[in-house]
Amino acid sequence: MIENLRKYPGVIIAALVAVFIGFLLMDSQQFFRSSGANSISVNNVSYDINEYRRLGPSSRGLAMQLVSYQSMDLYGFASALTDSKTDSEDAMDKSFFVNRLLLQKAGREFGIQPGDEEIQKFIRERSVFTETDPTNPSIKKFNQEGYTNFIKNALGKEGMSEADVISLVQDFLIYEKLSALLGGSINVNPEDVKRSYQAMVQKVSATYLTVSLENFKAKEKPTDDELKQYWDLRKDKYKTEVRRKFTFVVGKPTYPDDALKAPEPPKAAKEGDPVPEPSAADKAIMEKRRKAELDAAAKMNDLLSDIDDSKGAEFENEVKKLGWELRSTEFFTETTVPEEMLALNLRKTTKTLTQILFTLKVTTDPVSKFTDSVAIGEADWMIARLDAEEASRDKTFEEAKEEVAKQWIDEKAREALKVASEAAKTKIEEAVKAGKSFADAAKEAGYETKSVSALARGEEPTGHSNAPALFTAAQYVSPGSLTDIITTDDGAMLAIVDKREIVKDPNFDSMLMGGVSQYQNQMRVLSFQAWLAQQNANATVSQ
Repeated sequence: MIENLRKYPGVIIAALVAVFIGFLLMDSQQFFRSSGANSISVNNVSYDINEYRRLGPSSRGLAMQLVSYQSMDLYGFASALTDSKTDSEDAMDKSFFVNRLLLQKAGREFGIQPGDEEIQKFIRERSVFTETDPTNPSIKKFNQEGYTNFIKNALGKEGMSEADVISLVQDFLIYEKLSALLGGSINVNPEDVKRSYQAMVQKVSATYLTVSLENFKAKEKPTDDELKQYWDLRKDKYKTEVRRKFTFVVGKPTYPDDALKAPEPPKAAKEGDPVPEPSAADKAIMEKRRKAELDAAAKMNDLLSDIDDSKGAEFENEVKKLGWELRSTEFFTETTVPEEMLALNLRKTTKTLTQILFTLKVTTDPVSKFTDSVAIGEADWMIARLDAEEASRDKTFEEAKEEVAKQWIDEKAREALKVASEAAKTKIEEAVKAGKSFADAAKEAGYETKSVSALARGEEPTGHSNAPALFTAAQYVSPGSLTDIITTDDGAMLAIVDKREIVKDPNFDSMLMGGVSQYQNQMRVLSFQAWLAQQNANATVSQ
């Protein structure tokens, strides 16, 4: 297995390291409800919702809780085990769960079984509970009190214990050793890192011309017959949007008459002064409002339980008992969500309302037509039921005509743009070789030029909207030479490099060694991910 992996170091090095920010614990019950399953099976071993939650989303969230700017190990671990090709929290949680099981299996097969001493060493020396002296990074101290408080207070709220922390650390250590083993044959050449670094930090001065795509679009006047022929060859690509209609309820707290409005928070008498405590009266109002909000949340949880128990049959009756209003929509698409629903500002989630409504997967279970309870506004909650759906279908020519015309014109214009750009480059290149300046040669070819000086990577000076693309094309071109044609969203560019200047950095040598180490670590991660992808492809997963 490892030998096969080591045959392709170039493929591994060419890959990108997947990183993503802001993991949130999600309700794994929704994953099981939407899939219509009561368990998930990995390699013929079944796991129920509680096992899935503990090993999957809860542990993924735990890994991110144990991350700080000084302790990023578990962040990389969670990233490596999570599918980066999806925006779906469900899919990311599922991939973390499955990949963690595959990692544990590999640990047993490779004989990598970290013991208690290794686990405790990590917690005490490399975890978020390890405090480093800012004046002397070599001095570290384990925060026993912080660790104990986390175990006693924070974990219990998520239904977890210290055993889950230990299990997570054990799996991280397996990952660390296995990735080092898999990437052991991949070496990073310091000279390659040096060239890459210098190319990124250099300053480039160039003169360039632009060829506008709009000029070519304006010349294209397709006939209906041309559009019909274009559509005939691609008609299966033009689809109508899925349309759905919903009935939904918004559960609002019922505040007592003397607490209808939240009191204004106290302010400091002047800037720099401490903010005073709220008055006793304001505290009483805030407590009444808090109780009303907790009551609304509890009612919404009860409603969700009633939906599960009755398979949704008593939805209307239960909402009526609660005194809340049911509202129904007409059919709409992902791009035409009604204003009344768009006004429901979501909280406690990274998802949009559109994602929640249109990723709802309907199965034979009637409960799958309902969303989970969704936190909205300041203290409100919502549950929506899918009432009907119109599936996507092929568009008729008349329905697709405007879209077809836009694509036809863009395609033909880009073809003409390419021909014109290549002709301009040939003409200008010959003129430059004959001794003319790039600006004069461009003017003879019918183009105006601009110049940009000391352009750094990622910069976009005013008046140079495609400067980042220009830098990328010019960063390895010798001064006095032309770049390749640079394709942009709005046309094309051609440039001559006037000067390239390497920025001197007194810390370069230390940065170089750090860069080599970083690249080596990335290669280990990529080796591991390549191996994990193979394991995943061979695994049997069902739900």
